[in-house]
Amino acid sequence: GRVTSFAGASTGSHGDMTTGITMGAGNLDPRYRGMATDAYLYYYSIGSYPHISNAISNYTTRGVVVTSTSYSEGCNGGYTSTTRGVDQQTRQYAAILHVFSAGNSATSNCGYGGGTHSGGLYYGNITGGRKQGKAVIATGNLDYRGVLTASSSRGPAEDGRIKPDICSNGTNQMSTDPNNAYSPGGGTSAAAPGIAGLAVQMYDGYRQLNGGADPESALIKSAMLNTAHDIGNPGPDFFYGWGRVNANRAMELIEENRYLKSSVAQAGSNTHTVNITSPLEQLKLMVYWTDYEGSTVSSQDLVNNLDIKVIKPNGDTLLPWVLDPTPNGTSLSSNAVRGVDNLNNVEQVTIDTAVAGTYTILVSGTTIPQGPQDYYLLWEEISNEIEVTYPAGGEPFVPGEQETIR
Repeated sequence: GRVTSFAGASTGSHGDMTTGITMGAGNLDPRYRGMATDAYLYYYSIGSYPHISNAISNYTTRGVVVTSTSYSEGCNGGYTSTTRGVDQQTRQYAAILHVFSAGNSATSNCGYGGGTHSGGLYYGNITGGRKQGKAVIATGNLDYRGVLTASSSRGPAEDGRIKPDICSNGTNQMSTDPNNAYSPGGGTSAAAPGIAGLAVQMYDGYRQLNGGADPESALIKSAMLNTAHDIGNPGPDFFYGWGRVNANRAMELIEENRYLKSSVAQAGSNTHTVNITSPLEQLKLMVYWTDYEGSTVSSQDLVNNLDIKVIKPNGDTLLPWVLDPTPNGTSLSSNAVRGVDNLNNVEQVTIDTAVAGTYTILVSGTTIPQGPQDYYLLWEEISNEIEVTYPAGGEPFVPGEQETIR
């Protein structure tokens, strides 16, 4: 009762697996519930990507806000006409969010450069054009401990932007299988529907807080990115993106109104302040904007370039974290450094052991040919305390089975 199919008879089990991770109810085994257990699904065959081409009509007539695609469409395909199309859809209909698997092609040389790193794995092998979009989410694959699988595709995007965007558990994910069975799924194909289902829950949470109104996907995506658990190199990297998703913290950020929306025009500058009332283990500040769709013939996909600076209570000025996309192994594997970012439509400043006081955030419209440009500013406050998120109380445990404390 929660599925409308626009496809013929399906074959194989891949679609069953991805669907169960997104929105399975766990009717036969509650341990194998999906992420959004009351969501409604519109199901398509993958050929010609009708779920993407129909995304606007599905949104306006059916209220569909999230698409999930676990499929390969090339080897680091660059910013193609299809990439431009998904970015344009999101700019024109701000509630639409497209989620993709990043790919399982870490052993593939897609021509980015940089040689190989540990285990003969290459850089720049995100599998497809649409996944290269600035407004979409491309998902890397972790095991349950948060370790990146060897096969999970690495960034950067063709123009050097950060990809994958975020990671989630896609290894041995128990999910629905044909004939009323369960079976483990794997790969970024299993990681992406997890992100899609979590996004659906966040849309629902936002609606409950805002009289049924849809959020902009920019808020949902940036809340996920800014609250992600940083793993891999400190800060963003071309392996884990912004880290492992923590949708509980992302939803808390929205519930506690730790964000604002504003806009900036060419050569404009906005000043915002964030008050921190007690010392924090870490303060994370992020600016994110749904950029105008790029050109398919440009060497750089970013159109509107915003820049962020943060002034600490003591007067020190901090720039955001940037990566070096130069196609050599040393640069691509190096830690992020503070600097000016002219590639990405997301910038983050983190401050360890942040003191109480007023933090001033400057957002500049460095280059805004298609403006003015709306943006979100978000802040995440991490305290020096332990919070147990699982078990949270009331979970039934099965004797003899292993459980993981979170």
